[in-house]
Amino acid sequence: MRFTAWVLLLAMPLLGAQNATPTVKELVERFDAAQAKVTSLQVPFSLTIRRALLRTPTVTKGTLYIQGSDLVHFSFAPPEDLILHLTAKELISYSPTAGEGERLKIGLIRNHDRRFLGLGQKLAELSDYFQISAGESKELPACFQLTLIPQSYNYKKRLKALYIWVDREKFLLRQLTWIEKSGDSWQLELGAMQINHPIPTAVTTFKVPPGVPLRSEFSFFATRKSK
Repeated sequence: MRFTAWVLLLAMPLLGAQNATPTVKELVERFDAAQAKVTSLQVPFSLTIRRALLRTPTVTKGTLYIQGSDLVHFSFAPPEDLILHLTAKELISYSPTAGEGERLKIGLIRNHDRRFLGLGQKLAELSDYFQISAGESKELPACFQLTLIPQSYNYKKRLKALYIWVDREKFLLRQLTWIEKSGDSWQLELGAMQINHPIPTAVTTFKVPPGVPLRSEFSFFATRKSK
């Protein structure tokens, strides 16, 4: 299972003329090909979560680490007290201050369940379940925008749309927005990327301290339902 589908991108030449919009096929192929050239990534992120039942969104920041298809690691900055560690075998959510967390084995996840904000599949694979269109971005003028509308039942019952913004000159991912059927949305914005730099050992060898209770679930990306 790969976790590098939308974020492991390497600088690439422009597709054709500077002002031309690539076809969906061109964007998907180059998007997926670029990730294979990257062994590691470190990038600051900002995550904005908007709940349909709440007026004020929550904004958290931190650093995202990715190493090939081996791991994805979100280290949230204070005051947020959270580490998310995703590997091919398990998903871990850990609060150092509270001394507790969650662990979900990958085998417990259904094949076509949501893949953690797009971290689990190539765009070519997502095209089997989504209708993908491409165009210029009004929100981020220096980017191309990919719009993914779910077509399969398992995605349609939970997801309204997925939007991906790709830098039009370097083909680096700039932003991703995930909109749930409930109206909840997740917006992940990425900063300056460090590509193919060594990832800190504390990240690659991360383990929850012995004795910390871990519930058998992974609720961070779960849609909040009204009571």
